[in-house]
Amino acid sequence: MTYTMLVALAIFIAVSSVTPGPNNLMLLSSSVNFGVRRTIPHCLGISAGMGVMIVLMSFGLHWVTLYAGWLIDFLKIASLAYLLWLAWKIASIPPTPLAVSNEASPFGFWNAVLFQWINPKALIMVISMFSIYVPDNIGQLTLLQISVLAIIINLLCISVWMFGGTLMRKLVTTPVAQRGFNIVMALLLIASVIPMVMADLRM
Repeated sequence: MTYTMLVALAIFIAVSSVTPGPNNLMLLSSSVNFGVRRTIPHCLGISAGMGVMIVLMSFGLHWVTLYAGWLIDFLKIASLAYLLWLAWKIASIPPTPLAVSNEASPFGFWNAVLFQWINPKALIMVISMFSIYVPDNIGQLTLLQISVLAIIINLLCISVWMFGGTLMRKLVTTPVAQRGFNIVMALLLIASVIPMVMADLRM
């Protein structure tokens, strides 16, 4: 893999990771409602799940995406249903201004790892990596290096959203404001998958 391709891949991972999507919107919402400390396992789980997907993709999962498209379609439907449920959960978090909510729980590490398999943005990101940037004859050592690079870049980018919740928390200081914030986050979470759904309908 050439240096130019590696730089291009790093830019692709950074842009894909930092732009709005289910992971980032959930991190922002969790940070506002539960605080940064309780959101860290969620953040680490996202990057770990991404790394696992990259490794498994190299061991044949890419073949599934090429020759078993029905499985990808199933994952998309499952992800849409799950995201709608998550949006409802976010919108219904009890307002607890200036305190960490004890009536609800943030996403855990393993929940975040498993969520990547039904997160349309994560699936598209990893599939695009192998379709565009990663050669078919890449060695296992190089693949390991790419996986580590992807995890580090992804973690740095999504952390921006997690720590952004600290700033938002200073603005969301009343029950009404927090309720409004949670509803907006729920709507944005639903909106984040609409472009993917529309793309499928046009195909």
